[in-house]
Formats: sequence, C-alpha cells, structure tokens
Amino acid sequence: MVLDDEAAVRETLCAMVRSCGLSAKCAATAEQFFETLHATHFDLVIIDLQMPGCDGLEVISRLAQTETCQVIITSGSGKRILKSVQLSAEASGVNVLGILPKPLRRQHLKDLLSCAEPCKKSAQRETPPEPDLKICIDMLRDAIAKREITCFLQPKVRLGDGKVYGFEALARWLSPEHGVIPPDQFVPLASENGLELDLTLSILDQSMECLGSLSDTSLSVAVNIPLRVCTDPRFDKALTALLDVHGLLPKHIMFEVTEAGPSGIDHAELNALLRLRLKGHRLSIDDFGTGASSLERLIRIPFDELKIDRLFVRNIDKSRDARSLIRNLVQMGKLFGMTVTIEGVETPTSILISRKLGCDNAQGYVLARPMPISKLQDWMLENRAPETHQCKLQLH
Repeated sequence: MVLDDEAAVRETLCAMVRSCGLSAKCAATAEQFFETLHATHFDLVIIDLQMPGCDGLEVISRLAQTETCQVIITSGSGKRILKSVQLSAEASGVNVLGILPKPLRRQHLKDLLSCAEPCKKSAQRETPPEPDLKICIDMLRDAIAKREITCFLQPKVRLGDGKVYGFEALARWLSPEHGVIPPDQFVPLASENGLELDLTLSILDQSMECLGSLSDTSLSVAVNIPLRVCTDPRFDKALTALLDVHGLLPKHIMFEVTEAGPSGIDHAELNALLRLRLKGHRLSIDDFGTGASSLERLIRIPFDELKIDRLFVRNIDKSRDARSLIRNLVQMGKLFGMTVTIEGVETPTSILISRKLGCDNAQGYVLARPMPISKLQDWMLENRAPETHQCKLQLH
C-alpha cells in the first residue's frame, strides 16, 4: 500500500508497483492508511515523510507498535534525511526494506521490490504489551543475595585470527516467580537505592568464579562498572579480596565505563579509575559515541579499549556514512593507543566489513549469544581448536 498526500505521486507509485507484477492500493491520509491496513493484510507499505497533519514519522512510529510489514520510506527531502529516518525506524523495530528518494525512479523501486519477502498475517504484533513488573527494593535486595541475578557471559573474538580472548559479563535476573526480568527494569532501581555496589560485586564474584575454572589463563572478563561504585570506599578492598579468593590477577578483569550520562567526570571518579589502571586492571570506554563526554574522557582517562556501540553497526553493510564513521572511530582509537572492539555484529558480512575497516575485536550474536555460566564450558569445548586447545571461531 502507498501512502502519499499528492494524488499524482500516489498514482505513479501504484502504477510502478503494478508494473512489477504486484497489486497495490493507495491512501491520501494517515487515517485512511491505517483503516485500510487494519482491514486488509499488506506485505509492504510505501510511506511518504512529508504530509500534512500526521506525517510519515508518526505513521512509522505507530507501525512499530502494531505491524511487521516491510516498509519503504520515500521523500524529496534528500538522502541524508531518509537514511536518518531509516536508522530511527529500524532502531524502533520497523522492518525497513529501503529508502526511495524523489524524484522517483522505476528501476530503483524495482530493485527494492525484488528484495521484498511475503510476511504472514499471523506475524502481526499484539498490542499493547503487559505493563512492566513492579519491582520493590526488598525484591531486588533478596534477588542479589540469592544470586537470582546471575551472570551471563558473551564471548569477545579477535578478528585477526578468530580466537576467543575474553568475555563480557552481563546481569540477568532469572526470577523463579516472574521469569526473566530485563536489566532495564532492575539496574536503575539498584542505582537509585544504593545497591549498585552489591550488584556489581555479585557479578564480579560470579564471573571470576567462572574464569578461574577455565584452564586458559590468557582469558579475561569485562564487567560494567558505574562510576559511583569506583569511588565507594568499600569497593577497593572487596575487589582485592575477590581476586585472592579466585586466584586471579588484575589483568584478568577489565572494567567497562559506560559513556552515557553526565558530560563531566569529577576528580574523585578520575582518581578511582586511575587507581584501577595502576593496579593492572584494563579500562574500556563502552558505548562510545552515544554520550556527550566522548572526547573529554578519551583525553583524561588512559583507556585500553574503545567499544563502538551497536547503533553504528546496524547499517554497516548498507550505509557508506556508517562505514566512514566507524573507520574514523577506529583511527581515533588507534591514535590513543587503544584496541577497538565493535559490538552488535549480527551477520557474516558485518564481520568482514568490520575487519576491513580496521576493528581489532568483535562481539555479537553472529559469533555467540550471551550464555549462562553453566553452558559456557561446553561451548568452549565445542569451539576449541585441536592444534592449540584454545577456543577459536572460523570467520568467513
């Protein structure tokens, strides 16, 4: 179905679609569009951005909540705006087939339509989801104490040779009563109620226990650390005690400092991070490029690793702008003497492009999903190279 407020453009688009062997309907307003969409199943919709009243952006937002049909976005506003809208739509879960700049070209539309796939009506999303579970502080405190909030590990892989060199520790709440509770429902609560230290130490303890059980001493684990935990006077002693208990060295634990948040870093936080670095821990700047403090933190803190956020990886195979940005981020990281890790790689193509752009390491679903500690050892054995007995993946 075509949504465009200009009659001539609507008819032209419908005619172009029909000339490619597909049936087509059209709508002049958002109201008419959704009325028709709810009454009839469509595999694909073409949406113009610039319309009076409810514009294309609002239409796409509503589609993200209710539909799984493929979307082509069209406009005469220029390719950069179209690409930005595409990124925004994909981030919200919309299945964007591509963009169609105006003036329209039949061959361009034909190429996009050749990539379209039929989607079943049963795939339509249910609306709306149940409200978030209400978690009280006592539930969270009890879950941390009982280790219901458990550590999942996601392998990190060197792009040069495919060797698994470490893991990122991720917190997952596996509630016997409520099932899996996502981090965005309990991490902010921990931060607001003084449980950040307890949560961080629990994840550290579990990840160190796992790392200590593996035979490869070259492996390390990266743990996210809030800046407030770094400056807590109890943290330093607790960290040292955990290293001693599990027989590990500071080099085995990397701390990832998220970049999102306030733009500044105060004197106490800077000294706490420097102290960790002096003791032999490595530091990583996480989610690089998504906050306001990128350059300031790069200059002030001796990071060992720069992690490129998955936001920039999503269109690495389609967008020249995305590839140019990643290439420049890699060059910046190398300028500061850091290794560069790219997050969120989900296809073999993104692996190849990341390596070509100069990234050192990668993590993402195409390599390995986060897994509970109980399954990690079997996964390591399944992917062990016979000649070296080290865990190694084939990168194509």
